[in-house]
Amino acid sequence: MSADARTDSPGLAVAKGIVRFGGHTLWEHLAPQRATSARDVPVRTKDVTREWLTAVLCHAHPGAAVESYDMEDVSSGTSSRWRATVTYNGAGREAGLPTELFAKTSRSWAQRLLLGMADVLTGEPGFYTHIRPHLDIEAPHGYHGAVDPGSGRSIALMEDIVATKGVTFCTPQTPISFDEMKNLLTSMATWHGRYWNDPELGRHDFLRKTPQTFVGNLAKFAGLKKRGDVGVQRAMAVMPDGIMAIHEDLYRALWRSLELAAQGPLTFLHGDSHIANVYKTRDGLLGFGDWQVVMRGTWAFDVSYTIATGLTVADRRSWERELLAFYLDRLAETGAAAPDFEAAWLSYRQQMFWSYFGWLLSIGRSAIQPKFQPDSISLGILERASNAILDLDTLGAVDSVS
Repeated sequence: MSADARTDSPGLAVAKGIVRFGGHTLWEHLAPQRATSARDVPVRTKDVTREWLTAVLCHAHPGAAVESYDMEDVSSGTSSRWRATVTYNGAGREAGLPTELFAKTSRSWAQRLLLGMADVLTGEPGFYTHIRPHLDIEAPHGYHGAVDPGSGRSIALMEDIVATKGVTFCTPQTPISFDEMKNLLTSMATWHGRYWNDPELGRHDFLRKTPQTFVGNLAKFAGLKKRGDVGVQRAMAVMPDGIMAIHEDLYRALWRSLELAAQGPLTFLHGDSHIANVYKTRDGLLGFGDWQVVMRGTWAFDVSYTIATGLTVADRRSWERELLAFYLDRLAETGAAAPDFEAAWLSYRQQMFWSYFGWLLSIGRSAIQPKFQPDSISLGILERASNAILDLDTLGAVDSVS
């Protein structure tokens, strides 16, 4: 890890990004252009046209066309989100084309700056185009993805799972049972096993980053050390005694942990597999949404993040060894060379840091940082993550490796 990442020096790149993305968003506001071809990248509902929807949804079905659509802005955070209901002509209806759509775009300059500096603008478009079609898991289906690197505009057009599956998204306050966590780990083992040491990982630009480069990018853009120091003060009431005394040591060890996350057999990672990105369908199935931070790295980065944030402190303490053994069995069933339990247990312990520092960054946010999640979610996760770090002696687990 470079000195810049460790010291959180924002550097000239951030200033250039502010000018570049700010200039583009201002120009788009002053001279808006509507999208009409698949090459266009609309980021606002008013940019969308029937011609664009036909181009991106009907291209594989000659004669099919969008006849009408209704759109609704939903929310804005790290991305801007809207949903659409689409109707087709006879050929489109006969082809069974999707009618309930959800889009995530980079509309504001702050979103483009964050996503661009973190190198995740292409993540979700890349996932839905290149990875999702090869995975038999509970996750939204994707229909179109595009990025304009120069302006920072991006869009991922996908299934509106609220409409199609009646989903509700989880929070730290959502009870997750032992069997539900096993279901999540089964899905995780499916994508880890499918791309275990797969050369395809190196062929996609959107998968070139590892946890080490991703967090390094965030550190340089958002000032991870400073924001973490602010966040730990704001979250002190929910964290156990003893965490403050080792906070500086934890930050040092975070970087060694991230180096380890880029070593050994690498696989495809969700990269942001915390509980607030988990949903339940009306039929009781659990899946992962928000595939924006996909990357490659060690399996333990995903697994530790999900278990640490998804379970209460008491349930994690009671279940984590059995859950890890279950995950390793499912991973082996895919044909991957799963590590033995003791080696896996050490890796699991070593990868607990991001569930702590990522959420200190969220609650310790600065003025130029979009609000990632409500404070109630950040605090709920920080309570769990800080306890996990102490329970598992994550600091000692990292320091034990030369």
